[in-house]
Amino acid sequence: MTNLSKLLDILTFVLIGLSVIFMGIFYFGGEIPDQAHETPVYTDLVLHWTKALFFVAVGLSVIFPIVQLVMNPKGAIKSLLGVFGLAVIIGISYAISDGTLLNLPGYTGTDNVYGTLKFADTVLYTMYILGFGAILSIAVTEAIRAFR
Repeated sequence: MTNLSKLLDILTFVLIGLSVIFMGIFYFGGEIPDQAHETPVYTDLVLHWTKALFFVAVGLSVIFPIVQLVMNPKGAIKSLLGVFGLAVIIGISYAISDGTLLNLPGYTGTDNVYGTLKFADTVLYTMYILGFGAILSIAVTEAIRAFR
C-alpha cells in the first residue's frame, strides 16, 4: 500500500467519524423551542458540513484526474475517449428529444416550457441509452465467457 493510499484511508475514516459525530449532535442535540415544526438546534452545522464535503468532493474530482493525466499521459487518451463517447450520447439524446409543451389541465406552474422539457427528454434518453448499453455489455461479456 502506498503512502497516498494510507493517507486517503485515514482521511476517509476521519471524515466518516466527523460525519457520525455531527449527525449525532443533529439528532440528539435538542430542539429550538417555540417553533411551528420540530427544528433541531444544529441544523446549520450539518448543512455547512454537507456543503464542505460537497466542495471537497468536487475539488478532488477535478484535482485527481489532472494529477493522473500528468503522471500517466497515455492513460489520458482512454479517459478522453470515454468523455467523448459520453458527449456523443448526450448529443444524440438532445437531437432526438422533444420540447413540445404539454397539455396539463389545471397546471399553473412554470416548468411547462420548451427548455425544461427538452432537458428532461435529453436526460431520459441519455439514461435509456446508457442503461441499454450496460445491459448489452453485460450480456456480451457473459456470452464471451461462456464460449471460452
